[in-house]
Amino acid sequence: MVIRQRIRTGLWLGITVAFVVLAAAPAQAAKAVTKPPTGKKRDLVVLDHERWLDTLKGTVKNFGKASARDVTVVVKFLDKKKKVLGTQRVSAGDLRSGDQSSWSLAIQEKNRAATSYQFEVHAIWQ
Repeated sequence: MVIRQRIRTGLWLGITVAFVVLAAAPAQAAKAVTKPPTGKKRDLVVLDHERWLDTLKGTVKNFGKASARDVTVVVKFLDKKKKVLGTQRVSAGDLRSGDQSSWSLAIQEKNRAATSYQFEVHAIWQ
């Protein structure tokens, strides 16, 4: 009986520790992109992004007057020295003027060491 109680206590302790570790997993808080849009691609802007372990999520918005079809966000993954580790793409669909869309990207293994990101947004304008 004492052995069963110790096993049960150890099991609950293990589950509690696992839950605390998973709840406190390193996740970067959502970051607003503070750089104002400039140049030819200023109509489509990544408003914010956040990283959760091996997933990068964000929001893209169409500030242009025309509709954008097949909106694609190109993400460059950078290390601490700003060296490009790799590039990935994610589709955000079609955006009418003023619309915004959320996107989510599973980060490839080679890009997981990234500490920062650069975004380019491409689309076919109508």
